[in-house]
Amino acid sequence: MLIPVAEVNTNYAGIEAIDGFLAQQLCHSLGSENALVQHLFIALSEALRNGHSCVPLEQLAEMTRWSSANIAEQECAGYRFPELSEIKQALCALDIAPEHNAPVVLQQEALYLRRYWHYEQHVAQQLLMRMQPQALTQAQEASTQALLSELFARPDDGTVDWQARAVKDALSQQVSVISGGPGTGKTYTVARLLVAQQAAWQANSDVPITIAMAAPTGKAKQRLLESITQAKQQLLGQGIAADLIDAIPNQAHTLHGLLGIRPNSQSVRHHSDNPLAIDLLLVDEVSMVDLPMMAKLLAAIPSHCKLVLVGDAEQLPSVAAGSILADIPASKISYLHKSHRFDGQGGIGILANLVMKNQSQESWLLLNQAQDSTGSNAGSQLSLVSQDGYNEWLEQVCNTYYLPMLKAASLGEAFECLARFRILAATRQGEQGVEGINHQVEQILSRKAANVRIGKSWQSATQVSPVITTHYHGKPVMVTKNHHGLQLFNGDIGIIWADQSGQLMVCFQQAGGVVKVNVGLLQDLDTVYAMTIHKTQGSEFEHVGLVIAPQAERLLSSQLLYTAITRAKSQCSIYTNGAVWQRAVSSKALRWSGLKGLLAD
Repeated sequence: MLIPVAEVNTNYAGIEAIDGFLAQQLCHSLGSENALVQHLFIALSEALRNGHSCVPLEQLAEMTRWSSANIAEQECAGYRFPELSEIKQALCALDIAPEHNAPVVLQQEALYLRRYWHYEQHVAQQLLMRMQPQALTQAQEASTQALLSELFARPDDGTVDWQARAVKDALSQQVSVISGGPGTGKTYTVARLLVAQQAAWQANSDVPITIAMAAPTGKAKQRLLESITQAKQQLLGQGIAADLIDAIPNQAHTLHGLLGIRPNSQSVRHHSDNPLAIDLLLVDEVSMVDLPMMAKLLAAIPSHCKLVLVGDAEQLPSVAAGSILADIPASKISYLHKSHRFDGQGGIGILANLVMKNQSQESWLLLNQAQDSTGSNAGSQLSLVSQDGYNEWLEQVCNTYYLPMLKAASLGEAFECLARFRILAATRQGEQGVEGINHQVEQILSRKAANVRIGKSWQSATQVSPVITTHYHGKPVMVTKNHHGLQLFNGDIGIIWADQSGQLMVCFQQAGGVVKVNVGLLQDLDTVYAMTIHKTQGSEFEHVGLVIAPQAERLLSSQLLYTAITRAKSQCSIYTNGAVWQRAVSSKALRWSGLKGLLAD
């Protein structure tokens, strides 16, 4: 008998109302009153919210879900799923095979919502079709072979030049996937790949190549453009032909902007019937691209278009469903193995590798060797902030990094201060979450700063401390909504700065210079002395302070820690305890998906 939504939510712990509601709607559309089926659909809805594209039945068989020892002072035993054969029997009674056109699909002993099944099928079909090798013509071989010698110097020590190999391999592929950790030269490699692809194109065509560049977020787009602009200058200095470099665009897009996805709308300007007019597309930070977006992207690029996907497969997967980069088989990826930022001797690179390999005890031992009560060990890339040294450490980093930003003589100096350091946290809530840390930092700064500029005048910081959490001169902020008209996007970071008249403006550094927007036009701004690890993907700082609160443990994984650690270029200070750290390093966030199997076929 079907269980009412209200009763499901009352009797079990952790079931969201939306999961119960969707399950009931699906049961109703399929004419099922089977309680087991309803609970399977609840689990499916929950899985989608947690980033999975499906639920493998074996992950539920004989498992107890939604239990709690204390929920509203009442023990909840949860729901125990039966063995796999009984689950399959219940589902086989429904017409939910791929050919049945039902709202859910059962395939390969995995349960999908049909639209996510469609997304997976489409992505797999498109990638497999486009990943077939394409032999170069004799003219292309001749033009690119000489160019590759110019682009890459042969290593003196006889080691493999992974960057050169990635570019050479990509020339004979319609889809190339380049993956590497921080400092492995992904942008360096990609810029040279674009030059080589342009030369190969010119050898066969008199029509100029049309290249587009895109990234999942506004911040990642901006960073891609800055990196590519710098790489183009290096290529010019290297003596590479200007016409080849000029083909690389001077602008980049967000994926939403590229495809013409309108806010709060399902409509897409570019799709299979109206494809993008491009010959090559570069997509950066692919680990952040979710399954539905990849499906839309592959539908919108013309059949001849070359696709270059770039990212770090060890980073956090997308916030929404899917883990595209992690699902692509390793045999189809060009890995950049050598880090030019971390030589293997420094603590940051060693710690990142240990975390990536889930070596919890070894990584904790390494941190303990770097322990310093204040995190000020300048001789080491790593420092472990002791449990009783947290407040002293926070005050110290405020003195070193954030107070100079408030006192900066120029906006450029303030941005330099902001780029040097950032506090990262796993969660927003709590005293050691982003909100709590930002509040503590502003309290420290209100004591430390002699005065704060609000409007035209400078006022005593202690007198205005109740309002220091609103807007003031020198405050770092992050945009939390897309503002398409202003070309500002969720994740863009700026500094509030008073102009000569005392008007507070939000200033953003972009490739074309500083963009200034009246603070009144941006209502959705977060303080960013501290920010979540998710929001820092695609960013890097000289020094990172990582605060791991015990209450964030359910959110922690080795990918989350790896992402945080590798945002640091020179120094990483970490505040945590051994038990939380080791459990987090041992935990690998896995996404349930059928895509990897489809691509391996």
